[in-house]
Amino acid sequence: SFTAVMAALDVELVELPFNCCGYPARGESLEISILSSVKNLALARAQNLDIITPCKCCFGQFRHAEHWYTSDLGLRSRIDNWLLEENLSWDGQTRVMHLLDFLTGSIGLDRLEKRITRKLNPRTVAVQYGCHALRPFSITHFDNPVFPRIFEQVLGLTGLRLLDWSRRTECCGNPIQETLPELAQKLLKDKFESASREGADLICTACTHCQMQYEPALDNEAVPTHGIDSVLVTQLLGLALGCDPESLAGSKDLSHLY
Repeated sequence: SFTAVMAALDVELVELPFNCCGYPARGESLEISILSSVKNLALARAQNLDIITPCKCCFGQFRHAEHWYTSDLGLRSRIDNWLLEENLSWDGQTRVMHLLDFLTGSIGLDRLEKRITRKLNPRTVAVQYGCHALRPFSITHFDNPVFPRIFEQVLGLTGLRLLDWSRRTECCGNPIQETLPELAQKLLKDKFESASREGADLICTACTHCQMQYEPALDNEAVPTHGIDSVLVTQLLGLALGCDPESLAGSKDLSHLY
């Protein structure tokens, strides 16, 4: 769905031989996680390209990498030496954007609105921001960490009704799914219950890790979803941009949304 949306906006995507961003390793080894990020940043810089990601965890990890690489000279020296072994280097100049940043900043809301060809069925949508982009703000610098609006600004162009959801900035539970599964499931249950109580028909995610948390719950009787579906922002935006629904959905039926 991300690829389809970029194509609809005439954005050329260049695939590079990236490894993992490093986020999953951060709890085990800060050094390894930062190396993973900086290697990707170096690969992009070598091609004079920016990085755009539809995942808030990747975005937050890259921001952490920039912070630690710049502020910890010992860590920076070790990473530089490892990069040299692969004939790489990084000068700190690679620009990293989350999809929402790119849509509101590089594309612009006025230009994006002109590309909308189809208004979606008027459903009430609760947005799941993805907490790794919002916090800590001193490192991520993404929107307003307490009262963000960037997500609503994008979806507001599609004809959907945006719910001012009380839990839109709270964690979905995915980061602790492996280590504390019971707590992760409780967070997820509370999310669906809250969204239902406040009148949501859909939960829309702007983070692939969040979507991986919500999506399995739709077929899991242990987590009551109260009839609420979960979709990616690129799926909804892609429909509004006139993309072929099959290019957006995989096996997911999106026909009720347009």
